[in-house]
Amino acid sequence: MPVILSPAALGFKVHTGWAAVVAIALTPGRSGAALALGHIDILLRRRIELLPIDSGIVRFAYHRAAELPPAQGAKLIERTTRAAGEAADAALSSIFNELRSLPVRLDSAGVPAGSRSAPANLPAILASHAFIHAAEGALFQDAVAHACERRGLAVMRSRGRDFLAELADREKQHIAGLRKLIGPPWGADHKAAAALALVALRNHRGRPANVARG
Repeated sequence: MPVILSPAALGFKVHTGWAAVVAIALTPGRSGAALALGHIDILLRRRIELLPIDSGIVRFAYHRAAELPPAQGAKLIERTTRAAGEAADAALSSIFNELRSLPVRLDSAGVPAGSRSAPANLPAILASHAFIHAAEGALFQDAVAHACERRGLAVMRSRGRDFLAELADREKQHIAGLRKLIGPPWGADHKAAAALALVALRNHRGRPANVARG
């Protein structure tokens, strides 16, 4: 008899140089590694680094680039972007390896997008403090999104907290209350990542019905 795989998704809360990630599935897991709650399983929760530790690469690359000659600033951005992509790929490989032993099918991810878009032109970015912040956020958000896409995941991007509008109040309360059942850590980043994963998974499956029940 074939094994029935539960659909699963990743959700991310991305910061400058690191991210919180939560993996969820919609049906109770069949492995002790999964922390089951009704129709939502928390498969993993962790912090992932989006720059190599002790690499000497600055996290706030656009801020630093604004202080450098144009050519040096551009090279710094390129180096940081490449390093973030490699770190995101390594983190995704580790996550996939960990989930491989579970009866789940990981096929979607929710990744934040900044509320402000930065121009494509680097001099224009560096001339505006607001654009510098937007570009730095986008650098790491894009690194995560592209790493997910390279793994074949359907990626949903959400600006700000727009994705919360797709969740019912009961679902929000359900996610917020998980800490009592699964224990710490379960902070604001974990809750946001789990909510984004839930929306991404539900949208990918094309089933808008609530899953927080019981």
